[in-house]
Amino acid sequence: MATAAHDDSRTRTGRVIGPEQLLAYTVGREFRRVAMTLEVRGGGLRDQLDRASASILLNCAEAVGRSGRRDQARLFSIARGSAYECQAILDILEDLRSNLEKLVAARQLLTRCVALLTGLVRRNT
Repeated sequence: MATAAHDDSRTRTGRVIGPEQLLAYTVGREFRRVAMTLEVRGGGLRDQLDRASASILLNCAEAVGRSGRRDQARLFSIARGSAYECQAILDILEDLRSNLEKLVAARQLLTRCVALLTGLVRRNT
């Protein structure tokens, strides 16, 4: 049986796994938990951060449910784009000098998530 460390949507036997066993999904979920604790004011950034961080998870989950490698790559790429959108929001918050300690933790998780998603995109193209 595959573990989260394998970061692949199928086990060696071809059995489909759930998104929670995908390391990119797990790290994305932890990022979302930290991101939702950030104090975000004005400009609709809270809503944007909520939607973009949810998009990481939703697109990972949808990719796991797809069988075609190109389709999976496309969805992982969309998830990666949402992660970069979150990165921009963190940059804005940093410029506002808001939540600096929590931003460090969020940025570390997000950087790891982007790296994992990049690997999934490359593996499936």
